[in-house]
Formats: sequence, C-alpha cells, structure tokens
Amino acid sequence: MLYFVLIILGISLTAETNAQSRLYPPGRDHSKGALSRYNARVDSLLLNDRRFDSFAFTILPSFSGEQGCYYVKENSELVLKAAKKSIWYKKTAEVEEYRCPCPHSTASLLKELFEAAVFSSSYLATPYGLDGVTYEILINGGYYTARCWSPRKDTNCHKLVDILEGLSSAVKSGDQDAIERLAPKIKELTEAFKKLYPEDVK
Repeated sequence: MLYFVLIILGISLTAETNAQSRLYPPGRDHSKGALSRYNARVDSLLLNDRRFDSFAFTILPSFSGEQGCYYVKENSELVLKAAKKSIWYKKTAEVEEYRCPCPHSTASLLKELFEAAVFSSSYLATPYGLDGVTYEILINGGYYTARCWSPRKDTNCHKLVDILEGLSSAVKSGDQDAIERLAPKIKELTEAFKKLYPEDVK
C-alpha cells in the first residue's frame, strides 16, 4: 500500500513539475457547445479568423477582457486586439486594436520561441484548476497550438507569460524598443524549451 501511495505521489509531483516547465496541447475540439463557440469568437474577434503570418498568442482571463496578438509579415508589425469586457459573458464585444512595428529579426526570434514551446508541450502537463488566466500560443496559422495556465514564478511557463505580457504592453504603447529589449529573454527561454525535446528528435 505504501508503495502504491509513493507511486501516485511521484506521478503527481512529476505532473506538477511538467505543468510548469512545459505547455500542454489543447483538448480535442468537438465543434459543439459553449466552449467551441467561445473559441470561434476569440478567433474571429481577436485573431483575424486565424489568418496571420508565422505566429500569434492569446491571453484569456476568466473574468476580464481577452487579448489576441498576431504578426503581420507584410507590414513587419504586431497587431493586438483587446476586448474591453469578457467575450465569454457578453453577446456583443467592443474590441480595441493596436499596432506596433516588429523587425523581421525579432519576429524570427519569437517564431523560434513559439515553435520550441509548442513542440516541447505534453498532454501530461495539462493543469487542473478553475479561474486564473490561460495563455495560448499558435504557429503555422494556428495549426499547432499549446497553452499554459497561471504558472508558478520562475518556471519556463511563467517566463513565457512574462514575455507575452511584455509584448502586449509594448504593442499597446507602440514601443518597438521594448519589444526588441525582450530578445535576450526570448533566446534564453527558447533554449530552455528545446532542452525538453525528446532525446530521439533533438
């Protein structure tokens, strides 16, 4: 019995660790129900119906306005769309749009980070809880995605959240320099996620 308890505890601790070091892929979309309709509204209102270049991300609080940000290669800029109130609770949504230049070199770093975070994600890292904030990153037009949920401080996922929040703030204020100052953090975190790749694909 003690052995069984230790195994369960070990699995729980491993899952808790993974939930902080890795993102997790979203669950299967059955294309029905309130959650599916909500996701469709997020895509439509905040992510240009997933018509974007290279990468995007969303910040989805439980009770306040959501945000979606995506890269437009043609103009070398980040576009951020922010709902004033939660899309989940409101039938109509007022959305503000912000734009900020993002050099191709910085966009390439962000794309590499997002790819590393998505491709190192695991279903075993799926968290359990209510409320909080869900962060989702999307690459290749949203074909590949991964999420994290209110991660603990000083973890890979928390560092990613800091970068996403920093990007959001920079785009809102039109501060291109603030975006470029994130480059060292982006590079460091990219390598941290790459270290989580399975040994046979490194």
